[in-house]
Amino acid sequence: MSTSLPTPDDADKHRAVDLMVSVLEKAGTGIHTLTLNLSGGENGHITEQFHFAQNPYGFIPETEMGVSFGKVLAIASAGATGGMILRTWSTKDTVCAWAIDEGDFVPLTAAETFSSYCHDRETGEVTGPPENTEYTDAPAL
Repeated sequence: MSTSLPTPDDADKHRAVDLMVSVLEKAGTGIHTLTLNLSGGENGHITEQFHFAQNPYGFIPETEMGVSFGKVLAIASAGATGGMILRTWSTKDTVCAWAIDEGDFVPLTAAETFSSYCHDRETGEVTGPPENTEYTDAPAL
C-alpha cells in the first residue's frame, strides 16, 4: 500500500529554500548532483535530481532541474520520508546522504551511506562502491 505524499505549505517552501542554501554552502566547489527520493505518491515513490557546479566565483545551476527539485524538496520538508544523496564528481567522487524521516533531514555517517546504497537490489548482497568513490559523513543541515 502506498502512502500519499504531503502537500507543502508556505512554511515548507521556505524551509526547502533554507535547506537548499545549506546544501549549497556545504557542498563547496566542484560539480555536484543532488538526488532526492521520497516514498509515497501514485507510483510508490518520487525521485528528482539537481545538477550544479560551484567555483570560487559563483554558482552554476541546471535551472530547469532546480525548479523541479525545489518543488520535491518542499514536499520532503512537509513531512515525507525518503533520502537525499549528494555526489561530488571528481577524479575520486565523494558521496554523502541524509535520511528523511517525516520531513527531518538526518545526516548519515559514511558507513550508513555505504550500507544504504551498496546493495544489489535483486539479491540483497553487499556490493563494493563504484570505482573511485568515497563515502563521507553528511553534514548537518
